[in-house]
Amino acid sequence: MTTISILLAGYGWFRGIPEGEVNNAEAIARALDGERIAARAEDGSEVCGEVHSLIVPVSWAGAFPCVEEAAMRLKPGIILALGTDPASPAMRPEPCGVNWCEGRDADPLHPDLERERRAPIVPGGENVLRGTLPFEAMTRAMLEAGVPAYLGGLTDAPEGAPCPAACTAGAYLCNLMTYSLADFARRAPFAVRTGFVHVPNQPAYAAARRLKRLEGEPDALTRPVYPSMTLEQMVKGTRAALAACLSAPSDR
Repeated sequence: MTTISILLAGYGWFRGIPEGEVNNAEAIARALDGERIAARAEDGSEVCGEVHSLIVPVSWAGAFPCVEEAAMRLKPGIILALGTDPASPAMRPEPCGVNWCEGRDADPLHPDLERERRAPIVPGGENVLRGTLPFEAMTRAMLEAGVPAYLGGLTDAPEGAPCPAACTAGAYLCNLMTYSLADFARRAPFAVRTGFVHVPNQPAYAAARRLKRLEGEPDALTRPVYPSMTLEQMVKGTRAALAACLSAPSDR
């Protein structure tokens, strides 16, 4: 049986997560750390993925360097990063990242690194890079496991945007990771496939988020709440996605 190392990187706490709680991305990564995921390759041979988890700081300066450092040490065959989108109705693999980052750091544990960023991720780099995981197969695998999922994609950027295309990974740190991983896959001194998945809110977090809005917006009581998903379902979906990565080649 072939064994492939998997680096599973989950973002840590940020201001979209209730105080005292854990980012879903971090919780999923911790839940799967050390797990061995069995799959069957296209040629019928057995393959096993050994998960090594990493918690990533939500900061421009700290996010990708710690992933790259871990990757250079572990030399995994697969790197999958996770981040929470509180507005997402389901799990969402993100094939593409754009070469642009915008916003302020949200990591309270590294206040000295907190700063506004509005700049290319890689100066002079391509506007859009696609990850190298089998994103369509990952999405299908999650659906087949009974976990709601849909495939992210490029959309037209707003007029005046620095890149000709926007993507569902946004322009914040999840997009930074999506683009940086795709760039790393092209220049790494070892063979590695990379990609990113957005995960939704947990039900309790969605409720807490709505309660907080009620403090200043009483009419929010009558507005729809974004769909949410239990942590158990998100772990199940991530496991199915990783099994698909072990079984299937890249989409391209």
